[in-house]
Amino acid sequence: MIPVPFECTIRLPVRLLRCMAPATLALGIPSYLKYVLHSSVKDSPTEDVAYATICEFLFLHKNPSERFTIFPQLFLKWKPDMPKDTRAEIPDLGLGNFSLTTTPHIILRLGVEVKRCLDIMKGLPQCSDLEDALDVRRAFHKVYFQGEDQAKAAVKGKLVPALEGVTWLLFIGPYWTSVTYGPFSPAQLTTRTHKPSPSGDFMATIEARRKLEQVPAKRPLYLLGTAISASQLESVIAMTDERVKNLQHAAANH
Repeated sequence: MIPVPFECTIRLPVRLLRCMAPATLALGIPSYLKYVLHSSVKDSPTEDVAYATICEFLFLHKNPSERFTIFPQLFLKWKPDMPKDTRAEIPDLGLGNFSLTTTPHIILRLGVEVKRCLDIMKGLPQCSDLEDALDVRRAFHKVYFQGEDQAKAAVKGKLVPALEGVTWLLFIGPYWTSVTYGPFSPAQLTTRTHKPSPSGDFMATIEARRKLEQVPAKRPLYLLGTAISASQLESVIAMTDERVKNLQHAAANH
């Protein structure tokens, strides 16, 4: 494993982008992961390239092996109590555990939503050089509300506790941040921000639209392969370990 050790709207000029220093990767990172990381931003990578890269780094935290399972493209019905309603939210990845004794049989610990990397990210610059960039902030602003709708669907499908916040990892290429959604009010659970619905609560819909139109917030960013990213990712996953301890034990001794 890798050792786990204002509102500003800046659009960086091209000449400055060329001068940004590359981030320093962790000393203990395996050579093949450096290769994967640099390959993931070459040419014009699509989102599926980012999925593979993210999974490679998540696997470093899968110790012991029963710690979690990665679920790709989880189908989270927007109205799970209405079989004929086909609307759904589909996070790109989910970290969770199987349960043989509960329904649903997947306990979701955190979700992951991913978008392709931006041109500004191709040299793997330091996170501090990206956090104020307007294009980067806009990208994370958009993906934030996608993740929020997914978290609401997970709550309604009873994959996560309704009365607790749920963690989501938001990725633009190999750069990420973590957010916590909820707990949601009953009105909020009727409303999708990314894909509005006329059946949603009126006031909750107005509030969701207001948030969507806000100036994109500055968020702390982490780059896969750096020591601080490994430490932060381990911390986020570890916060959800206690909730599934019995499932990990059951899997290890099945």
